[in-house]
Amino acid sequence: MKQIKMILALAAVSILALSCENAVFLDRAPYSSTSPENFFQTPTQLRLSLISCYETINTSSVPGVSVANGTYASGLFFLMNGPADDVISNGTTTTEGLEMETGIFDQSSQTVRNFWKAFYAGINRCNVVLRYVDGVEGLSEESAIQYKAEARFLRAFFYYHLAWGFGGVPLVTSDISDGQEPRAPLKDVYELILGDLTYAYEHLQDTKYGIMGAGSANKWTAAAYIGRICNYLAACKRYGTGSSFVDKQPLNDFSFVDEEAMTAKAKAALEDVCLNSPYFLNEDFRVNFLELSKDMQYNECLFLSENYVVGASGYFSCTSWPTPASYSSGDANGGSNRHMPSPTAFYSYVKQDARRDWTCTGRYNEGWQTLKIDKHNYASPCIQDSTTINGVKSPYPYYDSPSQTWNPTSSYKQCTGKFRNALLTDELIQHPIMRTSLSYPLMRLSDVYLMYAEALYFSGNEYEARVWMNKVVERIATDEDNYNFLVETYHKDDFIDELIASRERELFMECSHKFDLIRFNRIDAAIAAIETTYVTGEYIDPTVLARQYKLSTSTQAVLYQTLKDYWQPYKIWLPISDEQIGVNPNLKQNAGWGGSGPVGE
Repeated sequence: MKQIKMILALAAVSILALSCENAVFLDRAPYSSTSPENFFQTPTQLRLSLISCYETINTSSVPGVSVANGTYASGLFFLMNGPADDVISNGTTTTEGLEMETGIFDQSSQTVRNFWKAFYAGINRCNVVLRYVDGVEGLSEESAIQYKAEARFLRAFFYYHLAWGFGGVPLVTSDISDGQEPRAPLKDVYELILGDLTYAYEHLQDTKYGIMGAGSANKWTAAAYIGRICNYLAACKRYGTGSSFVDKQPLNDFSFVDEEAMTAKAKAALEDVCLNSPYFLNEDFRVNFLELSKDMQYNECLFLSENYVVGASGYFSCTSWPTPASYSSGDANGGSNRHMPSPTAFYSYVKQDARRDWTCTGRYNEGWQTLKIDKHNYASPCIQDSTTINGVKSPYPYYDSPSQTWNPTSSYKQCTGKFRNALLTDELIQHPIMRTSLSYPLMRLSDVYLMYAEALYFSGNEYEARVWMNKVVERIATDEDNYNFLVETYHKDDFIDELIASRERELFMECSHKFDLIRFNRIDAAIAAIETTYVTGEYIDPTVLARQYKLSTSTQAVLYQTLKDYWQPYKIWLPISDEQIGVNPNLKQNAGWGGSGPVGE
């Protein structure tokens, strides 16, 4: 890791991480290059420095380095969701992070390299704020504490991503660094993360707004992340995550975790959010994933990777987003079908679950109709009535779903359609096709409910755990009969089996399922069970097909087989890139990965 000099020249940084129209703290004019020594003189300048911390979450570059493949601008959609058994990329190229979902990533992958660079840049920016905040003239003590709390929250946010990805990582708590720090053990990394989150929880405001206004972290955001981290650590300890190769890399050892204490800490923090926060589940779950429903997102989303609605050219290409694909579909603005839901994902839902046909869709190219949600028009993928298989007319070649186009003779027609851009004809849309101003949820209240259910279960209260778990089903149920049917159908005697399935259905493509499989030590079995059988050119009666896993194309079968062939248990940890080891020889490689540098502590 090279020493990163903080440059608050926001004009010199190609920033893609811009907020929605209500997160006004990101709406500002760029400043010329300056240095920290002469920059931190006024509260306004301090404010700009904290803005730069937020912007790192989905920036396209940090000074002198393009990093879009390592942030929520692009690459983290792949890295945080795959590899897993519920999504596959549409190819094996390494140019956009697709290799993450097919399991062929290695220490030279751009996504892995840029992820490290970008999030250490974010950490450094937070450290700069923490260093200079007390010396800013005219800043009240109360405001200084708020700035510290938000900066520490963001530092924990960046570190938790790195720790989930790489395991033990270098701890850099000052902006003055020679870049030669060795990797710290997980115990030390999580002490820093939980220390920062606890400070934020104790000092941030208890409204929806932080010191930066709408969109910035608050007390409830910090509490939710405490719950996420503590549940993760407790599960890793209980289920022996990575224990088979700890002897080769002791720094990634979870033996330091007191799982009961972690569960208690998670329960307390999540209970506070569930019972006392101003957030609530949107009645229509779809508004959490729409381009023009920013105010609605703030009802349920405790933290977002945000983008402006305005802007003549958009802020980054939407090709990497989990949206329905659109190449030449007029006003229906979509992505490039970079992610495809697996049959495992599709069959995790029953057809009576409204989330299925919203999440697993076809392309706009095969047909779409206008759908009005929250006063704006969106394209809803649907298949043409003229669809035939072997001369048999059937609008539903595989499934009895009006929006499903899993066609046995197609190629790449399956899409993770959970996120939707408005029609380009909408008066608020100024960007062209293949651009987006979607804001990506990083923490939703429905996730908090499910995490709280988990903590309740491990605290010995399975009844209440199921009550909270089923609140996400109650939200999407069309009526009482539909709710009862879904609860009964989805019920599993083993609570953890049902919890993992419930989280997969609710949080598909929201950076959850991969890490659930890892922390419950199920990822090896899940990937091994992926079905690679496919059928071609024949109509399959959905009542006969039942719940058998069938693929639509031979290409998809090859991609799933690629994942199965390349997956190895040690890949729960990302490799330290050769680039970073070359710069900092004190870095040790994770077990199982080749390349330069020794393996171990």
